Amino acid sequence: MVAYGSFINDVINFLIIAFVVFLLVKVVNRVKSKKEVTSDEPTVKDCPYCLSTIPIKATRCAHCTVDLKKV
Repeated sequence: MVAYGSFINDVINFLIIAFVVFLLVKVVNRVKSKKEVTSDEPTVKDCPYCLSTIPIKATRCAHCTVDLKKV
């Protein structure tokens, strides 16, 4: 004997819980992304030789291949 009412109730409960978890993850991701964007620290710098933009932690320029640690 199949209990259709119990099965439908379990499916509805699962969908409600899944929707609430989805909304929570969405809110947490939005808060994290706002925290990252408000950072005033620079993330790039200019190469002193070719003046191309490179990441701040780079040790070698990707364009002119100069070693930036010696500069």
